[in-house]
Amino acid sequence: MKAVVDVNVWISGLLWGGVPGKILKLAKNQRITIFASQKILADIEDTLERPKLQSRKQYCGYTTAYLMTIVQELIQPCVDRLLEVPQLRDPDDAVILASAIVIQAEVIITGDLDLLTLHNFENIPIITPQEFLSRYFNE
Repeated sequence: MKAVVDVNVWISGLLWGGVPGKILKLAKNQRITIFASQKILADIEDTLERPKLQSRKQYCGYTTAYLMTIVQELIQPCVDRLLEVPQLRDPDDAVILASAIVIQAEVIITGDLDLLTLHNFENIPIITPQEFLSRYFNE
């Protein structure tokens, strides 16, 4: 199954585990394929560098470089594409939608309410991590 995973799910999964962590574990076990563009990777790295996450990284004993190595191991790269989506409140979210179109994703997994309110984009469902696990893996 081809998926695009939003930055918020990556951060939660990498630093806290929980349901988002289960999504990443599915990728590690090759049960899903997560695609990410260079822009998404840059957004993950920038977010990991935010001051509010430094104490959590230290608590876990992680560096941004280490976490980005994990991310790189879990993704398949896809090309960046510009996309304008007028109905998006946050234009930065367009990178997630653009990546999903490029790879013909079967699902977009996010915790971002701005994306979730769309419900789907170009017939690609936009769902939460928990909804993804329930719908596709009976968890």
